[in-house]
Amino acid sequence: MIWVQIGGFIDGYMDHQYSVDEKVRSTLSLNMDILVNMPCKYLDANVRDFTDDLYLAEEVLNFEGLRLPEYFWNLAREKKDVITPDVDVVLSNSLEADFATKGMRRNLDLPICRIFGSIPINRVQGDFHITAEGYGYRRDQVTPEEALNFTHFINEFSFGTFYPYIENTLDATVHKTDVRRKTYQYDLKVIPTVYGKLGHEIDTNQYSVRMYETENKHAPGIFIKYDFDPIKMSIIEKRLSFFQFVIRLVTIVGGFWTMAGWGYRVMEKMIVLCFGKEVARRGEEKKGGLLDEPTEEFESI
Repeated sequence: MIWVQIGGFIDGYMDHQYSVDEKVRSTLSLNMDILVNMPCKYLDANVRDFTDDLYLAEEVLNFEGLRLPEYFWNLAREKKDVITPDVDVVLSNSLEADFATKGMRRNLDLPICRIFGSIPINRVQGDFHITAEGYGYRRDQVTPEEALNFTHFINEFSFGTFYPYIENTLDATVHKTDVRRKTYQYDLKVIPTVYGKLGHEIDTNQYSVRMYETENKHAPGIFIKYDFDPIKMSIIEKRLSFFQFVIRLVTIVGGFWTMAGWGYRVMEKMIVLCFGKEVARRGEEKKGGLLDEPTEEFESI
């Protein structure tokens, strides 16, 4: 216990606090980098929020066709351990970035489509979805059945300021399927989070995820539904003041001293109950011997 207090005084301790989010956040950015195992010419990307505002994300996002070996999807399917990042890791990786291009469309006929970029969204409940043309929205072109394949790899998915080196819950998530009309749905709960150490703070967002897989004949695709909680989590490293440090040390020593006294009394009672008073008093000085100090009676004589 004393060593923990010394560590709290020298190295500090992590203080986790929940509070109502006092900042008025009307809009923020949705950052993503997703690979889908379909040609870009067949894919649509849109955002629809609680206000029924439809945002054509494909006007801002970049669509780039790629060629990747088939074993890529198998290599990326290794189990991912989701852990809460340490404040030192977050602060060291908090390098702001931005996507260099917007609205780029290139190599649309290649078999794999990379969709990446940032979208301005309203801070209300909504969903981002990637669907095939002709499914979910009316289009002049309908995607052929043999072209449908929503095997996907999420390399980046975050809210707020884009920190590409901070790991988020959905980062490095992959799902592979052989079903043509497959629907993947992710339900996200987003919480504003502040990481701080030595006066330096990073204002970002973290989220929890629930994932569902179904077979949908009418609207196959990837649906990421998100909702924002009105609370904020603060993870701040703090240090004990010297006065608090001394008070805690005195409290610990005093507590051990009191517990030692109680333990001695309990042990003494147990000896009396088990072996009697004679054994408990063995070793005590006996009064009344020849070498004892004279009593008042002898002094009067």
